[in-house]
Amino acid sequence: MKGKNAFSQREISELRNLIKERIKADKSRQKSIRARMRRIGFYGSHDFGIIDLQPADFERLISSGRIKVLGQRPILKKEQPKQTVKENSNQDKAQKLSENFTLFDPEKHPSDHISDKPGNYIVCLKNGSELPDIGMSYDMKTYLELNAIYTGIAGKSLRKRDYRQHFTGNNSGRSTLRKSLGSMFGYAKIARDRDPSTGKTKFNESDEKKLSEWMQSNLLLYFKSNPNPHILEDELISELNPPLNLDKNKSIINKDFRSKLSELRCKK
Repeated sequence: MKGKNAFSQREISELRNLIKERIKADKSRQKSIRARMRRIGFYGSHDFGIIDLQPADFERLISSGRIKVLGQRPILKKEQPKQTVKENSNQDKAQKLSENFTLFDPEKHPSDHISDKPGNYIVCLKNGSELPDIGMSYDMKTYLELNAIYTGIAGKSLRKRDYRQHFTGNNSGRSTLRKSLGSMFGYAKIARDRDPSTGKTKFNESDEKKLSEWMQSNLLLYFKSNPNPHILEDELISELNPPLNLDKNKSIINKDFRSKLSELRCKK
């Protein structure tokens, strides 16, 4: 470890303020802010593997115990009301699901930031972003304080699946996420293959480009290498109930929205 993983309450408070300040600063000021954080002893990338640290990332390091707050009084069992047991259980489950996921921002990070191994991923809306309106209401759960819209797996390469098929190129014929978003925007579909009898569709080149630009501006990706991603995929769908997950999603919540989205995906 290059820095340290135990900080006083005053240092924790100062780091929280610096993280918020860095997010709003331009690149010339971000470097000096990082230097101030390192003087306190915090090295986000080197010690914790986090690039572009967000407030939620920092709080997750504290709640998981990877960062210790010196002088913090532990909560005794007798101080915990009985009705909080279920809530704490849900918090523990959410924390377990979020462990070891890494942030990828398509506007900031190069594609090789994403693992080239199999694994799981979660797609979230950036703060202030919204899904295209299809005239149907829906509920969204949050992942690290961001609205989660989709979760999936990559059987061979997260980098190829997440970035090259979801965020770039003329790939709606191979990306469920792109097909759903483009259908919500109302883009007309064309045959994906030279043989149209396959029934596979995508959008025209101009709409595919607009879709890529919107996704890169409005979405964030969290990914996790995992040689056997299917079990975690089921847990993530059950826990987050992302509105754009149509397959394997049995929740009654958002059922009408999913039905409407399925209709739009089939519409020419």
